[in-house]
Amino acid sequence: MKTKLLICSMIMLMQTLIVFGQTKTWDFGNDDTTWPLNGGIGTSPMVVDNLGLYPIPTNSNFGAVTSSNATFDDGFTAPRRFQLNGGGGVTPPTYMPTQRYLFFDVDGPCTVKVWFKTGSNGTQRTVYVTDGSNLIGEGSSNDGTNADLVIFTANYTSPTGGRLYVYGSSACNLYKMEVTGANVSATLSNNSFINEVTTKVYTNENQLYITNIETENTIWVYNLSGQLVKSLTTTEDTTMTLLKGFYIVNVVSSEGNKKSFKLII
Repeated sequence: MKTKLLICSMIMLMQTLIVFGQTKTWDFGNDDTTWPLNGGIGTSPMVVDNLGLYPIPTNSNFGAVTSSNATFDDGFTAPRRFQLNGGGGVTPPTYMPTQRYLFFDVDGPCTVKVWFKTGSNGTQRTVYVTDGSNLIGEGSSNDGTNADLVIFTANYTSPTGGRLYVYGSSACNLYKMEVTGANVSATLSNNSFINEVTTKVYTNENQLYITNIETENTIWVYNLSGQLVKSLTTTEDTTMTLLKGFYIVNVVSSEGNKKSFKLII
């Protein structure tokens, strides 16, 4: 009987550790495969590694990854940064950003941890974590210099989870984010892409065909996990070779018209 109780206790402990040990990390400063050096994501929303990125329509520099060494108090070091290049477009007590923000969905309570520094010498900056209605947590730089590195945590207590947003009061540079205690995902809303382009996308065996392109198109291909698989900008019909699976293809024309396709190979 004691043996059975011990085994049951061990199983319950392992299950608890599994639930509370879940951690999703976005290491902007060191993961150059997922976050390579770039000048920004453009003007259309996208999802990269289960992290939603929402830019501003009037500028393409949100999400630029550039060189900038940093060493934080906990020993974390990184040679690159993810630049917000501006604020979220709102001020407290409004907590639903309208531009230059990151977002992700969680399936329960969790802890969000952010490593960042101010985006300007001489100016204090704040990074917020919100659920769109309430402030979950925030961190502020203290001395307003580019040597001022900040680590803060935000505790989200909703038992059913929801969507969380990360954005700055003004330009800030993110080096890493972690979510612990919940599963993480991110999807673009249905109204993010509307059927106003002539481009056609279809599959045949392991080939993805993009045809009927009339103007310059920027194309992003995501897998079912929300990871960016391929991207390109083209003015001509093109073909891609993909592994078997489910894909979402987002197309944006040079006029800003958008269209989304869901395909299986």
